[in-house]
Amino acid sequence: MNRKSVIVSLLTLALMVLAACSNSESSGDPSPAEEFDQYRTEGIEPLHERSLELAEMGGHLNAMIPEPEKARDYITDEMIPHIEETQGLAEELQDGLINEEIKEVNQVTIDQLDLMIDSFNKQSEFLELHIPPVSDESYEESEAVYAEIMQLQEQIDNRTTEYNAKVDDLEQKYGI
Repeated sequence: MNRKSVIVSLLTLALMVLAACSNSESSGDPSPAEEFDQYRTEGIEPLHERSLELAEMGGHLNAMIPEPEKARDYITDEMIPHIEETQGLAEELQDGLINEEIKEVNQVTIDQLDLMIDSFNKQSEFLELHIPPVSDESYEESEAVYAEIMQLQEQIDNRTTEYNAKVDDLEQKYGI
């Protein structure tokens, strides 16, 4: 091969490498700021709306507390499925996320929802123990279950604090 054809081959190879690099940079992956903005609209806002719905459900539950069987059924038939559906949405979001910091924020949400499911299952168990007739034994057992509910609530509160701090950090980092 003569010198000109080697130079042309090298230049062609260099152009191909540059084109490949250029294509990978514009492969459609959003920047972290763009991904966070998208996560806010497709993740944070819809999940927040669902948490407001859950808060409304909590209000309905409070009105049912004098009827433990009805309250238990409401938790198991309405509230837990709502949380599980919300968790499914958060898990679907997780699969599409690229940025590790945003994945961490979303994982905190998934963990928090998992704890909420555990908490509401325990609340259902607690209410079950208060369906008349209530024996001394079931009352004592309910005290232990209540302590577990309080521990779960503390963990949920910690996750909420962690989530809020991570979102605040990302908002400051990406100027949103």
